[in-house]
Amino acid sequence: MKKKLLISKNIIKLILILVCGISYAQTEIIGKVISGISGEVPISEIYVKELITKQPLTMTDSLGNFRIEYLEPNKSYVIEISAFGYGNQKFDVKTKSGINNVIFELKAECGYSAERAESDWKNGKASLLLIGSIAPIANSPADKRFEKKYGIRYYDFGCTPPISECIKEYNERIFELMDKKYGMEWRKKVRSDVQYLN
Repeated sequence: MKKKLLISKNIIKLILILVCGISYAQTEIIGKVISGISGEVPISEIYVKELITKQPLTMTDSLGNFRIEYLEPNKSYVIEISAFGYGNQKFDVKTKSGINNVIFELKAECGYSAERAESDWKNGKASLLLIGSIAPIANSPADKRFEKKYGIRYYDFGCTPPISECIKEYNERIFELMDKKYGMEWRKKVRSDVQYLN
């Protein structure tokens, strides 16, 4: 009788351990990181860290997705996300049992946007943005003629550009405005290192 009781207790303990282990292992955060500027994946390496359990630092894949496993249900966690131009941003997440799908939107202060492109265009201060190396590349005589003819200037950030999403949004709006005013002819004469020109 004692032997049967001991076996029954051990079976109950084993079942409890398995149930707790399974529910613990099944709680995870599946996250996606997007830019608050473009709504797309930031054009940068993105690092993710869960700060409560101090799991190892991880990176998102090329689509901005990541996974943090082995979390407890009904518990608050802090996710820290780092990307160039966005700094370190923290997000609070309260888990439920199972998979927790969360979208993390990174905020950035951006000096360049589609709105700024519109304003610069109207005020005769429009630029075509470039990213150089340590020092900006000087304009050639042909570049200077282009600037004069089209009323625009090349602006090279050198090695300290703002985040890529800002440059992309600004330049793409300038391209649209130039196409509208000059047709497609300007595209044959523009510098090849202007960012995001297809």
